[in-house]
Amino acid sequence: MTSGVQAYIDPILEEIDQTYASEQKRIAEFQTKSVLHEGIHNYLKVTCKRDGLWVDTYEPFDWDHRRPDVDIPGFTEGVTLQQVQDEWMPILREKVEALFKSDEFSSMFFSYRLDFHLEVVLENKASHFTFSLLNEDKRLHLLASIEQFVEHKLNPASKAIPKEEDDFFLVRHLLDPHLYPIDAQRVNELLNRMDAKVKVSRKREEAWRHQLSRGLVHWAEDEFLAKYADREKNYGLEYTVKSDILPSDIPAPAMEMFLLTAMRVGSTDADARQNYLEIAAQLGSNQAAQWLKNGSGRIPASYTSERVTCKANDILQTLEVQIRSEEEESYREALVYLCDILRKGFTREYGMKFKSKVKNYLPVPKLAKSALHRFFANALEYPSLHPLLAEYAENVMEEFKWYNDVEPGEKSVMPGTYVVMGLGLKETEYFSLVNRYMKLVDSEHQSVQDGYAAVFAEEHGLTPDTIPVWTRILLAGNDSAKPLKSAGIESVEQAKTLVDVLEKLEDYKQEVLVYRIWGGAKKLRNSLKQAAPEVKELLEKFIP
Repeated sequence: MTSGVQAYIDPILEEIDQTYASEQKRIAEFQTKSVLHEGIHNYLKVTCKRDGLWVDTYEPFDWDHRRPDVDIPGFTEGVTLQQVQDEWMPILREKVEALFKSDEFSSMFFSYRLDFHLEVVLENKASHFTFSLLNEDKRLHLLASIEQFVEHKLNPASKAIPKEEDDFFLVRHLLDPHLYPIDAQRVNELLNRMDAKVKVSRKREEAWRHQLSRGLVHWAEDEFLAKYADREKNYGLEYTVKSDILPSDIPAPAMEMFLLTAMRVGSTDADARQNYLEIAAQLGSNQAAQWLKNGSGRIPASYTSERVTCKANDILQTLEVQIRSEEEESYREALVYLCDILRKGFTREYGMKFKSKVKNYLPVPKLAKSALHRFFANALEYPSLHPLLAEYAENVMEEFKWYNDVEPGEKSVMPGTYVVMGLGLKETEYFSLVNRYMKLVDSEHQSVQDGYAAVFAEEHGLTPDTIPVWTRILLAGNDSAKPLKSAGIESVEQAKTLVDVLEKLEDYKQEVLVYRIWGGAKKLRNSLKQAAPEVKELLEKFIP
């Protein structure tokens, strides 16, 4: 090494050593939590500019414009790209390869693969130099661990449940092109097995779906889209297909995996699914173009009469309804079509585009004034449609499922919500449907039902027939639900009915009802000071 080259290389080598020494100290205390975690570091980047250099052990964000960690004024003056290629890179490769193979680092320090990147900025233009290192023994050991995991933890006949710590690594390993050839069918089969395994609880399912989505998006962006499309500067989902890419340039297995990714990611992010499918169609996928236009073909894609037009896309999970004639029969035809496609596999978690001159909404606070809400509120105005609406609700209600009519958040509701709440306000014969809904609703993640009890009581009054339903509604409230503004329990008959309900409940549910109705035991005691003696005698037993 000439002294001139050494003046550039030495600061780089020193900074790499210092960075790895710091990381080694941190990783020495690291506890392995997953059998699939074979090592931490698989990336190393050195950036050199005129005013200094810095080292990254994780891929920096595109918008990272921080100052160099090591200030060296005039660092790259007089450097040429040829010099970097011919003189810098051999020395850097020798150094990094020695570190990668060194026994001084723990087994958890390096992954089986290390990608090195050198970025040199000369005259405000960045040039990149790269190489990759592979520890084949470690790769084979990881493959054996994955296969053993699949055999024991993902075997449908086994009672073993993978740990949450396994989720991150499993998804990324299955999609790692350096471990496995791309095979969408195999990946999907294993993901389906994992889906079945995590159904032990809502929390476990959510944890898995979160890591699955992250891993799939990571693959889509870094392995697929990076090759075939350019990302817009807003860093959102906007991509432009590269002008020099031909459909024949894209291997069929890669496109099949991208389509699977679109469908999987779409279960929690409808915008991403549509965006990915549109990109796939632009890249020449006839399958994506067909899905975008007509759906899968497994359901009737449309229904048209002189009164109404309906279009459904089961891939995009969308339903369009246009009412041409505002009459009962129009809504009947739309509902019959909707029930038919649901029986044939259309998702419960759909969104709607709705055209109608009428705008009815249910008088329930917090309910989103979405197109789907308006469609059902309009249909509820026709009493003879109520049996058909009830049939629809019975078929779509499902715990932990959500309509896709609003952005995910506090206004998201379980399928069937608008119909059930509407029927519960319209007719007493649907009280059993309201009860079933309130038992199913995910009160941890949905809160729109919190305001329904007051509206229900105002519509029907509190009687021996309504109080059991009213209390069921109150018990289905979210943890953040506030007490009612007025308890409404004033007569002996009302108190007796409420007591009958309370005495059948566990203590903690009794406490919930006392809080929702009166604001807690203390406020119940205060309210009983003004109550009739018989009412007081009946209710004071619920004051600790």
